[in-house]
Amino acid sequence: MSGTRDEGWSMRVTLETVTPLFLGGADPRGEPELRAASIRGALRFWLRALLGGVIGDGKLDELRRAEAAVFGSTDTGASPVVVQITGNVQHASYRPLLHNPGKTFTFRGIKPGEIFSLELIPRRPHESVSPIVVSTTALWLLLGGVGKRSRRGFGTLQIRDRVESFSFTPEAYKDVKELEKTLRQVIEQAQADAKNFINILNISPSTPSAPPAFPILYSDHTKILLCRRPFTTWEQAMKEFWGLLRSDPYQDNPVFGFAGNAGRQASPLHLRIVKTEGGYHLLMTAFRSRFASNPPDWTKLQDFLNDCEQKWQGSWIMGGDISW
Repeated sequence: MSGTRDEGWSMRVTLETVTPLFLGGADPRGEPELRAASIRGALRFWLRALLGGVIGDGKLDELRRAEAAVFGSTDTGASPVVVQITGNVQHASYRPLLHNPGKTFTFRGIKPGEIFSLELIPRRPHESVSPIVVSTTALWLLLGGVGKRSRRGFGTLQIRDRVESFSFTPEAYKDVKELEKTLRQVIEQAQADAKNFINILNISPSTPSAPPAFPILYSDHTKILLCRRPFTTWEQAMKEFWGLLRSDPYQDNPVFGFAGNAGRQASPLHLRIVKTEGGYHLLMTAFRSRFASNPPDWTKLQDFLNDCEQKWQGSWIMGGDISW
Protein backbone atom coordinates (compact mmCIF):
# COMPACT_ATOMS: atom_id res chain seq x y z
CA MET A 1 0.00 0.00 0.00
CA SER A 2 1.35 3.45 -0.87
CA GLY A 3 0.36 7.11 -0.85
CA THR A 4 -1.32 9.32 1.75
CA ARG A 5 -4.94 9.26 2.87
CA ASP A 6 -5.69 12.59 1.18
CA GLU A 7 -4.46 11.52 -2.24
CA GLY A 8 -5.50 7.84 -2.14
CA TRP A 9 -3.53 4.68 -2.91
CA SER A 10 -3.57 1.17 -4.27
CA MET A 11 -4.46 -1.44 -1.68
CA ARG A 12 -3.82 -5.12 -1.07
CA VAL A 13 -5.32 -6.84 1.97
CA THR A 14 -5.30 -10.45 3.13
CA LEU A 15 -8.72 -11.83 4.09
CA GLU A 16 -9.92 -14.89 5.99
CA THR A 17 -13.31 -16.59 5.72
CA VAL A 18 -15.08 -16.79 9.09
CA THR A 19 -18.20 -18.61 7.90
CA PRO A 20 -18.76 -20.74 4.76
CA LEU A 21 -18.83 -18.65 1.61
CA PHE A 22 -21.35 -19.73 -1.05
CA LEU A 23 -20.03 -18.10 -4.20
CA GLY A 24 -21.04 -19.65 -7.50
CA GLY A 25 -18.47 -20.07 -10.25
CA ALA A 26 -18.86 -20.21 -14.01
CA ASP A 27 -20.55 -23.60 -13.56
CA PRO A 28 -23.48 -23.12 -11.12
CA ARG A 29 -23.32 -26.81 -10.20
CA GLY A 30 -19.55 -26.88 -9.85
CA GLU A 31 -17.20 -25.83 -7.08
CA PRO A 32 -17.47 -22.31 -5.64
CA GLU A 33 -15.02 -19.74 -6.92
CA LEU A 34 -13.62 -16.46 -5.69
CA ARG A 35 -15.09 -13.94 -8.11
CA ALA A 36 -14.17 -10.27 -8.37
CA ALA A 37 -17.63 -9.49 -9.78
CA SER A 38 -19.28 -10.65 -6.56
CA ILE A 39 -16.96 -8.47 -4.46
CA ARG A 40 -17.72 -5.49 -6.71
CA GLY A 41 -21.44 -6.10 -6.25
CA ALA A 42 -21.09 -6.10 -2.47
CA LEU A 43 -18.99 -2.93 -2.58
CA ARG A 44 -21.61 -1.21 -4.76
CA PHE A 45 -24.33 -1.97 -2.19
CA TRP A 46 -22.32 -0.41 0.65
CA LEU A 47 -21.26 2.55 -1.46
CA ARG A 48 -24.90 3.36 -2.24
CA ALA A 49 -25.83 2.99 1.43
CA LEU A 50 -22.97 5.32 2.39
CA LEU A 51 -23.64 7.93 -0.31
CA GLY A 52 -27.38 7.79 0.28
CA GLY A 53 -26.75 8.82 3.87
CA VAL A 54 -25.28 12.15 2.71
CA ILE A 55 -26.90 12.80 -0.70
CA GLY A 56 -30.30 11.48 0.36
CA ASP A 57 -32.62 9.36 -1.76
CA GLY A 58 -34.39 12.14 -3.69
CA LYS A 59 -31.63 13.03 -6.16
CA LEU A 60 -31.07 9.78 -8.03
CA ASP A 61 -29.24 11.39 -10.95
CA GLU A 62 -26.72 12.93 -8.57
CA LEU A 63 -26.42 9.65 -6.70
CA ARG A 64 -25.75 7.73 -9.93
CA ARG A 65 -23.15 10.31 -10.94
CA ALA A 66 -21.34 9.83 -7.64
CA GLU A 67 -21.52 6.04 -7.94
CA ALA A 68 -20.20 6.18 -11.51
CA ALA A 69 -17.25 8.26 -10.35
CA VAL A 70 -16.28 5.34 -8.10
CA PHE A 71 -17.26 2.17 -9.97
CA GLY A 72 -18.02 3.36 -13.50
CA SER A 73 -21.19 2.96 -15.58
CA THR A 74 -22.34 2.27 -19.13
CA ASP A 75 -22.38 6.04 -19.71
CA THR A 76 -19.08 7.02 -18.09
CA GLY A 77 -17.05 3.94 -18.95
CA ALA A 78 -14.96 1.54 -16.91
CA SER A 79 -14.47 1.91 -13.19
CA PRO A 80 -11.44 3.90 -11.99
CA VAL A 81 -10.67 0.96 -9.68
CA VAL A 82 -9.92 -2.65 -10.61
CA VAL A 83 -10.84 -5.43 -8.16
CA GLN A 84 -8.59 -8.50 -8.19
CA ILE A 85 -8.67 -11.65 -6.06
CA THR A 86 -5.88 -14.20 -5.70
CA GLY A 87 -5.56 -17.36 -3.63
CA ASN A 88 -6.25 -21.09 -3.55
CA VAL A 89 -9.11 -22.08 -1.27
CA GLN A 90 -10.63 -25.36 -0.12
CA HIS A 91 -14.31 -26.31 -0.36
CA ALA A 92 -16.75 -28.47 1.56
CA SER A 93 -20.50 -29.05 1.83
CA TYR A 94 -22.59 -27.10 4.34
CA ARG A 95 -26.24 -26.88 5.28
CA PRO A 96 -27.43 -23.32 4.65
CA LEU A 97 -30.45 -23.84 6.95
CA LEU A 98 -28.79 -25.06 10.14
CA HIS A 99 -31.80 -24.08 12.22
CA ASN A 100 -34.17 -26.46 10.40
CA PRO A 101 -33.53 -30.19 11.04
CA GLY A 102 -35.88 -31.07 8.20
CA LYS A 103 -33.82 -29.16 5.62
CA THR A 104 -30.74 -31.33 5.13
CA PHE A 105 -29.72 -30.19 1.63
CA THR A 106 -26.25 -28.71 1.29
CA PHE A 107 -24.36 -26.11 -0.74
CA ARG A 108 -20.74 -26.34 -1.71
CA GLY A 109 -18.92 -23.49 0.00
CA ILE A 110 -15.47 -22.12 0.66
CA LYS A 111 -14.44 -23.35 4.08
CA PRO A 112 -14.01 -21.13 7.16
CA GLY A 113 -10.36 -20.32 7.82
CA GLU A 114 -9.38 -20.05 4.14
CA ILE A 115 -7.03 -17.21 3.18
CA PHE A 116 -7.00 -15.10 0.01
CA SER A 117 -5.95 -11.62 -1.10
CA LEU A 118 -8.09 -8.72 -2.28
CA GLU A 119 -6.40 -6.00 -4.31
CA LEU A 120 -7.86 -2.66 -5.37
CA ILE A 121 -5.81 -1.15 -8.19
CA PRO A 122 -6.27 2.24 -9.87
CA ARG A 123 -7.08 1.94 -13.56
CA ARG A 124 -5.00 4.15 -15.85
CA PRO A 125 -4.91 7.12 -16.16
CA HIS A 126 -5.89 7.19 -12.46
CA GLU A 127 -2.91 7.00 -10.14
CA SER A 128 -4.54 5.99 -6.88
CA VAL A 129 -7.57 4.42 -5.23
CA SER A 130 -9.65 7.16 -3.61
CA PRO A 131 -10.48 7.38 0.12
CA ILE A 132 -14.18 6.75 -0.61
CA VAL A 133 -13.28 3.33 -2.06
CA VAL A 134 -11.18 2.49 1.00
CA SER A 135 -13.95 3.56 3.39
CA THR A 136 -16.54 1.59 1.43
CA THR A 137 -14.31 -1.48 1.59
CA ALA A 138 -13.91 -1.06 5.34
CA LEU A 139 -17.68 -0.77 5.85
CA TRP A 140 -18.28 -3.89 3.78
CA LEU A 141 -15.65 -5.91 5.65
CA LEU A 142 -17.02 -4.86 9.06
CA LEU A 143 -20.76 -4.93 8.40
CA GLY A 144 -21.41 -7.00 5.28
CA GLY A 145 -20.64 -10.29 3.57
CA VAL A 146 -20.59 -11.83 0.12
CA GLY A 147 -22.33 -14.68 -1.66
CA LYS A 148 -25.58 -16.56 -1.08
CA ARG A 149 -27.09 -16.25 2.40
CA SER A 150 -24.70 -13.43 3.26
CA ARG A 151 -27.53 -11.54 5.00
CA ARG A 152 -27.89 -14.51 7.33
CA GLY A 153 -24.30 -14.82 8.47
CA PHE A 154 -22.65 -16.79 5.69
CA GLY A 155 -19.83 -15.28 3.63
CA THR A 156 -18.31 -13.30 6.50
CA LEU A 157 -14.72 -12.13 5.95
CA GLN A 158 -12.12 -10.55 8.23
CA ILE A 159 -8.77 -8.92 7.54
CA ARG A 160 -5.62 -10.78 8.54
CA ASP A 161 -2.81 -8.30 8.06
CA ARG A 162 -2.03 -4.72 9.00
CA VAL A 163 -2.34 -2.45 5.95
CA GLU A 164 -0.79 1.00 6.21
CA SER A 165 -3.37 3.81 6.41
CA PHE A 166 -6.34 1.43 6.04
CA SER A 167 -9.41 2.28 8.13
CA PHE A 168 -8.71 -0.42 10.73
CA THR A 169 -6.28 -3.20 11.65
CA PRO A 170 -6.62 -6.84 12.78
CA GLU A 171 -6.42 -5.55 16.37
CA ALA A 172 -10.11 -4.70 15.89
CA TYR A 173 -10.82 -8.38 16.54
CA LYS A 174 -8.79 -8.58 19.74
CA ASP A 175 -11.88 -8.34 21.92
CA VAL A 176 -15.42 -7.04 21.75
CA LYS A 177 -14.55 -3.66 23.30
CA GLU A 178 -11.94 -3.04 20.61
CA LEU A 179 -14.44 -4.09 17.95
CA GLU A 180 -17.06 -1.65 19.29
CA LYS A 181 -14.56 1.20 19.15
CA THR A 182 -13.43 0.24 15.65
CA LEU A 183 -16.99 0.07 14.31
CA ARG A 184 -17.77 3.58 15.54
CA GLN A 185 -14.49 5.00 14.20
CA VAL A 186 -14.84 3.39 10.77
CA ILE A 187 -18.45 4.55 10.35
CA GLU A 188 -17.52 8.10 11.37
CA GLN A 189 -14.56 8.14 8.97
CA ALA A 190 -16.62 6.71 6.12
CA GLN A 191 -19.33 9.34 6.55
CA ALA A 192 -16.69 12.08 6.59
CA ASP A 193 -15.11 10.67 3.42
CA ALA A 194 -18.52 10.55 1.74
CA LYS A 195 -19.16 14.22 2.57
CA ASN A 196 -15.75 15.20 1.21
CA PHE A 197 -16.34 13.13 -1.92
CA ILE A 198 -19.68 14.72 -2.85
CA ASN A 199 -18.22 18.14 -2.12
CA ILE A 200 -15.51 17.46 -4.73
CA LEU A 201 -18.28 16.51 -7.18
CA ASN A 202 -20.27 19.68 -6.31
CA ILE A 203 -23.20 17.65 -5.03
CA SER A 204 -25.05 19.19 -2.12
CA PRO A 205 -26.09 17.02 0.86
CA SER A 206 -29.78 16.34 1.50
CA THR A 207 -31.88 14.77 4.22
CA PRO A 208 -33.35 11.41 3.16
CA SER A 209 -37.04 10.60 3.02
CA ALA A 210 -38.74 8.75 5.85
CA PRO A 211 -38.47 5.90 5.10
CA PRO A 212 -35.90 6.22 2.31
CA ALA A 213 -36.33 4.57 -1.08
CA PHE A 214 -33.38 2.23 -0.54
CA PRO A 215 -31.11 1.15 2.35
CA ILE A 216 -28.93 4.02 3.57
CA LEU A 217 -26.43 4.47 6.38
CA TYR A 218 -28.20 7.15 8.41
CA SER A 219 -28.90 7.10 12.13
CA ASP A 220 -32.68 7.59 11.79
CA HIS A 221 -32.98 4.60 9.46
CA THR A 222 -30.10 2.30 10.43
CA LYS A 223 -29.66 0.20 13.55
CA ILE A 224 -26.38 -1.58 14.27
CA LEU A 225 -26.16 -3.94 17.25
CA LEU A 226 -23.06 -5.83 18.41
CA CYS A 227 -23.68 -8.63 20.90
CA ARG A 228 -20.96 -8.92 23.54
CA ARG A 229 -21.79 -12.46 24.62
CA PRO A 230 -19.46 -14.87 22.77
CA PHE A 231 -20.32 -18.24 21.28
CA THR A 232 -17.90 -21.14 20.99
CA THR A 233 -18.45 -21.76 17.26
CA TRP A 234 -19.98 -19.93 14.31
CA GLU A 235 -22.55 -22.74 14.04
CA GLN A 236 -23.69 -22.17 17.62
CA ALA A 237 -23.99 -18.42 17.01
CA MET A 238 -26.04 -18.98 13.87
CA LYS A 239 -28.36 -21.53 15.50
CA GLU A 240 -29.01 -19.20 18.44
CA PHE A 241 -29.84 -16.34 16.08
CA TRP A 242 -32.24 -18.50 14.09
CA GLY A 243 -33.80 -19.92 17.23
CA LEU A 244 -34.96 -16.43 18.15
CA LEU A 245 -35.88 -15.39 14.61
CA ARG A 246 -38.09 -18.48 14.13
CA SER A 247 -39.89 -18.01 17.43
CA ASP A 248 -43.16 -16.18 18.08
CA PRO A 249 -43.85 -13.37 17.30
CA TYR A 250 -41.12 -13.10 14.67
CA GLN A 251 -41.52 -16.27 12.62
CA ASP A 252 -42.55 -15.53 9.01
CA ASN A 253 -43.09 -11.83 9.71
CA PRO A 254 -42.68 -10.01 6.38
CA VAL A 255 -40.48 -7.32 7.95
CA PHE A 256 -37.63 -9.87 7.84
CA GLY A 257 -38.03 -10.38 4.08
CA PHE A 258 -40.03 -12.91 2.12
CA ALA A 259 -40.30 -14.87 -1.11
CA GLY A 260 -43.44 -16.51 -2.47
CA ASN A 261 -46.75 -15.77 -4.12
CA ALA A 262 -46.67 -12.23 -2.71
CA GLY A 263 -43.38 -11.56 -4.51
CA ARG A 264 -39.88 -11.24 -3.17
CA GLN A 265 -38.39 -8.81 -0.68
CA ALA A 266 -34.77 -8.98 0.47
CA SER A 267 -34.34 -8.92 4.22
CA PRO A 268 -33.44 -5.51 5.68
CA LEU A 269 -31.54 -7.33 8.44
CA HIS A 270 -27.88 -8.19 7.77
CA LEU A 271 -26.24 -10.69 10.14
CA ARG A 272 -22.48 -11.06 10.51
CA ILE A 273 -20.73 -13.54 12.76
CA VAL A 274 -17.50 -11.92 13.92
CA LYS A 275 -14.58 -13.86 15.38
CA THR A 276 -12.59 -12.29 18.22
CA GLU A 277 -10.03 -13.84 20.51
CA GLY A 278 -12.90 -14.48 22.94
CA GLY A 279 -15.21 -16.33 20.54
CA TYR A 280 -17.85 -15.61 17.92
CA HIS A 281 -20.21 -12.63 18.19
CA LEU A 282 -23.44 -11.64 16.46
CA LEU A 283 -23.32 -8.31 14.65
CA MET A 284 -26.58 -7.10 13.10
CA THR A 285 -27.26 -4.16 10.79
CA ALA A 286 -30.88 -3.28 10.01
CA PHE A 287 -31.91 -0.80 7.32
CA ARG A 288 -35.39 0.74 7.34
CA SER A 289 -36.38 1.53 3.75
CA ARG A 290 -39.44 1.23 1.52
CA PHE A 291 -40.78 -2.19 0.62
CA ALA A 292 -42.12 -2.82 -2.88
CA SER A 293 -45.24 -4.33 -1.27
CA ASN A 294 -47.23 -3.05 1.69
CA PRO A 295 -45.20 -1.27 4.40
CA PRO A 296 -44.12 -3.78 7.08
CA ASP A 297 -44.47 -3.42 10.82
CA TRP A 298 -41.05 -1.99 11.65
CA THR A 299 -41.71 -2.27 15.38
CA LYS A 300 -41.33 -6.05 15.02
CA LEU A 301 -37.78 -5.63 13.75
CA GLN A 302 -37.02 -3.20 16.55
CA ASP A 303 -38.49 -5.63 19.09
CA PHE A 304 -36.32 -8.41 17.66
CA LEU A 305 -33.17 -6.33 18.03
CA ASN A 306 -34.18 -5.33 21.55
CA ASP A 307 -34.58 -9.02 22.40
CA CYS A 308 -31.12 -9.68 20.95
CA GLU A 309 -29.75 -6.87 23.08
CA GLN A 310 -31.20 -8.39 26.24
CA LYS A 311 -30.42 -12.02 25.40
CA TRP A 312 -26.81 -11.61 24.22
CA GLN A 313 -25.60 -8.44 25.97
CA GLY A 314 -25.98 -6.16 22.99
CA SER A 315 -24.27 -2.81 22.52
CA TRP A 316 -25.78 -0.26 20.13
CA ILE A 317 -23.33 1.07 17.57
CA MET A 318 -25.95 3.13 15.72
CA GLY A 319 -29.65 3.89 16.05
CA GLY A 320 -30.24 2.55 19.53
CA ASP A 321 -31.94 5.76 20.65
CA ILE A 322 -34.29 5.92 17.63
CA SER A 323 -37.74 4.30 17.77
CA TRP A 324 -39.12 2.66 14.64
